[in-house]
Amino acid sequence: MKKLFLIFVLLISTNALANNFKPYIGIDLGTNIADYNYQTELDDIYYSASLNAGLKIGSNFGAELFFTHSSTNELELVSDVQTQNHEFYYMAYGFDIFAYYPMTHEFDFFTSFGVANYKTYNEYDYIGLVNESDKISENDVTTRFGIGVMFTLPHDGISLLAQYQYIPINNELIHTMSEFSIGARMNF
Repeated sequence: MKKLFLIFVLLISTNALANNFKPYIGIDLGTNIADYNYQTELDDIYYSASLNAGLKIGSNFGAELFFTHSSTNELELVSDVQTQNHEFYYMAYGFDIFAYYPMTHEFDFFTSFGVANYKTYNEYDYIGLVNESDKISENDVTTRFGIGVMFTLPHDGISLLAQYQYIPINNELIHTMSEFSIGARMNF
């Protein structure tokens, strides 16, 4: 009898744990504003897309893995002697921890903290008296801080969100980046 009771308690607690873990996948589209370390003619606005996979734990916590790729910013400087083409873009991957603050059953405010690896790519082509190319890439592990709102559509298992994230990259070119994004999550 004690064994049956123990099995019953384990089944109920396992089912309760399973109901508290809600996996999801998603996509975000963002606009990023870079704060450069020095004066440059490069545009400071980048567009990015992110793929996400995460787990909402209960109603107040979550964890998420992400991969982000930015658009390429291009710059062409032409002089009497040579032409310089400069391209810059980045890729990032990492994880974020979320704290959710439910406002209603469908509407949540959230904060996030994460760690990410940002790999930036600088490509220079010099065309003129001497033709040469230079490619520089940097790997920077940094933190991310975010706030946002999320609305879960009733009975659909889809959530829509808007968020802001502050990223102190501190590499050779970029000091910090501010990311504004909107996205959707499919909840399972």
